[in-house]
Amino acid sequence: ELIIYMAPPPPPPSPPPVSLRVVVLFLRVLTVVFLVITVIILSTNSVTIDSQGTALKYYFKDVYAYRYMFSAAIIGLVYAVVQLFFTISELATRIKNPINYQLDFYDNIILIGNWFGGWIWSEQRLERCTSSINSTDPVDKFFSRGYASASMLLFAFVCLAVLSVFSSYAISKH
Repeated sequence: ELIIYMAPPPPPPSPPPVSLRVVVLFLRVLTVVFLVITVIILSTNSVTIDSQGTALKYYFKDVYAYRYMFSAAIIGLVYAVVQLFFTISELATRIKNPINYQLDFYDNIILIGNWFGGWIWSEQRLERCTSSINSTDPVDKFFSRGYASASMLLFAFVCLAVLSVFSSYAISKH
């Protein structure tokens, strides 16, 4: 008598694990996107105020805090794009460059200082400016855009902070 045992069917294939490199690439892309949005919002931010029959036009560059945030966003954007190219080349060649991890670790100090300093400064300026102007509607829109750009800069910082944690973990493994 012949007994044939059938093997159970193989389990369905599991989805491929998400590589840490892919997560790093995603976070780098998000950082670049947030910084580009910051630059666009700030560079297009302006307000016209009618004061006693005279129209006064103010741009983002007239508020020191916004110039500061704009500079931080531009520097961060250049840095993020360079790091994005490093990450893409690392994914393509599969060769790890230890300098990238160290660069990731130090950039957050600069970005958080810039974001926080610009936000606090603009908060103080907002109170002074709106208390002396009768028409606050266009001014509110002007400062709301400033807050939106500060928020985008904060989101970029969060992405870079996560990248910094990954980098410090990678540095500790070496």
